[in-house]
Amino acid sequence: MTKEHRSGFDLVPTTTYPAAPEPVPGCATCDELVIFRAIARAECDRTRETDANVLLRRHQRQAHLGDGASTPTRRRVFRYVPYSIVQDGSAEPEYEARCVSGDEDDCGAVSGRHPDPAKVEEWQRRHTQETRHTRYRRCFADYSVLEPQA
Repeated sequence: MTKEHRSGFDLVPTTTYPAAPEPVPGCATCDELVIFRAIARAECDRTRETDANVLLRRHQRQAHLGDGASTPTRRRVFRYVPYSIVQDGSAEPEYEARCVSGDEDDCGAVSGRHPDPAKVEEWQRRHTQETRHTRYRRCFADYSVLEPQA
């Protein structure tokens, strides 16, 4: 049963299986496992068929790796490199405040971005004097650089 999504596409659960491994010509073990897989397919036994594929892949990795018969497993090597996170001196930090006071909704008044926090604090004091609002959301932003440690 399919469900139709509001986008108009039919949502059907699907299962994808990897391609079955091919036997290496002239290898008796590969041939035995292919026969085991064929019998499982004939009996509609997906579990045994999957087992045969797993055993065939494992055999090929162990017995045939390097002879061009199977694709070598790619391995990734992750090396730990210690870094220090430092503030980027070429960019100025930014300070900003937004008034979130109000009865029903937030006031929404914004100080604007400034490189100095003192200007933002002064804006907050003036806004409080004018409106009696006392709650602000302050934001600080800067740029950082990761430097490898020696």
